[in-house]
Amino acid sequence: MKRNICLLFISTFLFVGSGFAQTQKWAVGLEILEPNAISLRKYGDKNALDVSLGTYTGLFKKRKVYRNGEYASIGMMFNATYLWYVPMLNDRMTAYAGVGAQLNSRKYYPDPNTKRVSEKTISTGPSGTIGLEFFFDAKPTSFFIEGGGYAELLPKLLYFNPNLSMGLRHNF
Repeated sequence: MKRNICLLFISTFLFVGSGFAQTQKWAVGLEILEPNAISLRKYGDKNALDVSLGTYTGLFKKRKVYRNGEYASIGMMFNATYLWYVPMLNDRMTAYAGVGAQLNSRKYYPDPNTKRVSEKTISTGPSGTIGLEFFFDAKPTSFFIEGGGYAELLPKLLYFNPNLSMGLRHNF
């Protein structure tokens, strides 16, 4: 019974409404979880460029083993992703996926037992993203949830960091 009520509520939320919102030319957003970031998105016809700046929190990395030492959980990241998207449900929802590149900066401790000595490490590599964006009825705001990952190429080959975030965007 609870399942049927939830399905009815979700169906009503997605299908009912007179003035459906849709993607505009630009969007600025705030995402939380992994990473926490501010993003700027430029929409095209069926594609978009998403640029984000934020921090990693270490949410999905319990072990911080990195090269011969340990990395600090929190670090800065810059990501640029080219996205392809498919409007769904009368432009009320959008599914998207894309590939990009990421640049990170964080502290690296060569000797994890003594955290007095650290190095600033700059790393880079490809990233991938998939997500869903839900547009609110007659408002320029959208809610999104997305996941993916980043595979570092330099300085440590194929060091993987999973991503999962959600947030809000203001479309204009």
